[in-house]
Amino acid sequence: HISAVLSVAFAADGRRALSGSEDRTLRLWDTQTGQCLRVLEGHTSWVQSIALTADGRRALSGSDDRTLRLWDTQTGQCLRVLEGHTDRIRSVAFAAEGRRALSGSEDRTLRLWDTQTGQCLRVLEGHTSWVQSIALTADGRHALSGTQDGILHKWEIEEAIAVVPPEPTLSTEDWTQYTNAKVLVVGESGAGKTGLSHRLATGEWKPSDHSTLGAEARKWATQWALPTQATQPTEREIWLWDFGGQADQRLIHQLYMHQAALLLLLFNADQEDVLPELRDWQMAIQRCVPATVPRILVAGRVDVGFKASRTKLQRFAKEQGLGYFETSALEGQGCAELSQAIWERIGWDSIEKRTSPLIFKLVKDAILQLRDEGQVVHTFKELREILLQRLPPEHRLTNDTLKAVIGLLDGPGVVQNLEYGTYILLQPEWINTYAQAVLRTLRQDDSELGTLPISSIEKGQLVFQSVERDGSLVPIKRLPEAEERIVLREMERQLKERGLCLQQGDKLVFPSHCGRERPTVEKHPAVFVSYAVKGYLDDLYATLIVKLADCESFTLQSLWRDAADFQTLVGQGHMGIKLTRESGSEGTISVYFGTNVSITDQVIFARYIHAHLEPPRSETAERLRHYVCPKCGTAKGNPQVLMEKLLEQKTKASVVCDWCEARFLLWDELEKLFAASHIRDRVEELQAEDVIRLDSRRKGKLLALEVAARIASADQKSFEIPATEDEGLDMELEFTDDDGKGTGQRLYLQLKSGNSFLRERQKDGKVVFAIKEPRWVDYWLKQPHPVMLVIGTFAEEEGRGRSKDKLEFADVRWMEISSYLRRESENGTKPVKQIVFDGERLDLTSVRRWRQKVLGQGSTF
Repeated sequence: HISAVLSVAFAADGRRALSGSEDRTLRLWDTQTGQCLRVLEGHTSWVQSIALTADGRRALSGSDDRTLRLWDTQTGQCLRVLEGHTDRIRSVAFAAEGRRALSGSEDRTLRLWDTQTGQCLRVLEGHTSWVQSIALTADGRHALSGTQDGILHKWEIEEAIAVVPPEPTLSTEDWTQYTNAKVLVVGESGAGKTGLSHRLATGEWKPSDHSTLGAEARKWATQWALPTQATQPTEREIWLWDFGGQADQRLIHQLYMHQAALLLLLFNADQEDVLPELRDWQMAIQRCVPATVPRILVAGRVDVGFKASRTKLQRFAKEQGLGYFETSALEGQGCAELSQAIWERIGWDSIEKRTSPLIFKLVKDAILQLRDEGQVVHTFKELREILLQRLPPEHRLTNDTLKAVIGLLDGPGVVQNLEYGTYILLQPEWINTYAQAVLRTLRQDDSELGTLPISSIEKGQLVFQSVERDGSLVPIKRLPEAEERIVLREMERQLKERGLCLQQGDKLVFPSHCGRERPTVEKHPAVFVSYAVKGYLDDLYATLIVKLADCESFTLQSLWRDAADFQTLVGQGHMGIKLTRESGSEGTISVYFGTNVSITDQVIFARYIHAHLEPPRSETAERLRHYVCPKCGTAKGNPQVLMEKLLEQKTKASVVCDWCEARFLLWDELEKLFAASHIRDRVEELQAEDVIRLDSRRKGKLLALEVAARIASADQKSFEIPATEDEGLDMELEFTDDDGKGTGQRLYLQLKSGNSFLRERQKDGKVVFAIKEPRWVDYWLKQPHPVMLVIGTFAEEEGRGRSKDKLEFADVRWMEISSYLRRESENGTKPVKQIVFDGERLDLTSVRRWRQKVLGQGSTF
């Protein structure tokens, strides 16, 4: 496991054990050898609790993603997904016979399940707080549950089933069983993916709307419901994931290619030489999709023409083990045959079945209908009101049910529940679409610095794709301004969190898009170590540069095309890396140092890089040492051969210099330090510090987005103030007039996220904010507009055990501090070390109240 283990269980024979972790996986272990026998993947959040049947053949897991999963431990297959809980699942248990199971949740209920049918037999209610832990007696007749508030409940399970009739909402007809298969549709732009996806799902032809920026994005995930067979009561559906063909999009696509049941590889039949692009796609697919997933090669748009060589294509399909079909979405040619092949080649028996309350299914379908109608962003409240109008009146929609369904759709990326402003992004594909505009902007920048002002993103000043219409190029349609601002902010946040760019002052720096050539140097530092890597090179390289730049032990000095120079904090000498590309997925990352960099700094820098490049971030990363003779300085031999010799002979490995014939050891001081425990511990400390620092930045960014969302809800404008950390101001709020135009009257906001910024003063119980930087007071007092201190706290910091995947704001309060500081400091003549924080809740009402106050009397306080 790469994260904390939250639950463990033994099989009855003691030879097998199971563990569940924050890394979203379960692992099956051989307790005698310590070997991990199998990794069970499928949950989209922390695995909180697990249970094994007596024979160890079945496992049950409960997760923060609100689902239970039933597993076959011998094959690793997920047999069934049980939906119904509306909050995180904290505990699970099997009855002795292994068929019935019990689950306890933060929704304050227990649910009794028939794991063979997936039926929820009973909902046990009565707790007034979270169900933390449950247990079943050996005969399964009694259960015990414990809650967060310290209360135990004893339940008569058999009596509940035998005597109490099922609740009306839990009858057979109010539950649905279904299974869905994810089919990836990939290929170059112009291959006809969107048209074919629509034809397969609906049987009809629909031309692509090339005038819309998100035309491909709007059909990213298309639901294709299959007819239900009398002999197969489980509903089946296919999700067609239509991935755009542009190279810029592929970095994002890798995040959504998991759990594919089948893959369609499309090409434009009217192009002559399509094999090179097909081979590139095959290589890209192999990094994300297991070889066992069936693939079909599809010629698209054959009605336009067929210039490609059928002989070569059929040979390629046979070599690669691909099915082969020729289609025209416009005329329907070959589509029925392709549909039949898709149905038959999907391994339905190996795909998990889902059991869900009917209300869950109805809400899911209603949300997907909103997607199909082109709706992009709603707040939770807006979405709930729309659904209440659309759902049959006999089905009661609660907030908890809606949250649960949104969470289930959020996991595979069908919708995205943003962590601020209660926004639900019904078409997360738009993030990818705007990210393409960012990359297009970078490519068209003549300076080739790979930098972009943050204000350009915030204001949407990007280079968008144009389309030809009536013989001329016209700008494509974009989202409405209010929705665009939300998507742009979320896109910026994701680009930073994924390590694809770093912020320097008021600019974002994209390492993979820096085009400046390194100036020629007469004596370049010698390479110390290199790594032969396979994987997404742009991703590997960009995230490595960002990680090194963010690490407090190194400072980014210069950025070049596929190269970067760094300095240690004391500025003694420089070090750097260089990427040499051999193909789209293979290359070499070389590490070099100046002469005055200490050996310890060299090894820490190299080990830090080593830790970053290791799988699973890369497919493979082979470390290679580069040696020079310590006597005459002549480079020695083939690094790969030398590394093999070092690994084989270890401390005794030695070679003879090709020039002076002096013998020297390969196990030198650098290798000794590289293997030293104190160096390894230091690198782990740096990584731990990185996690803390990045988590702090993430919380700060989320607070800024949350504040911006609350200000926007009051129809006012806000802008982040890009600057280095701890400058003293983070955002400005400009009040608008009744026509929505800026008035020039502002508030300046200093944002602080986290409970640690507030403490209770013992002498009087008041809450205070400590001013850690005295210069802040002078800076705040000099501002021409009032300064507000904004403090946001997160629910997870209150000991509620929330998942790190989603941060929940418990409270966001603000307080005007300009007049307070002026009074306490006697107009700046006395030092002020703390502020008694008596802030009010930052919401629509308080923003409008401040607007009335400011516009009514100007900016004098």
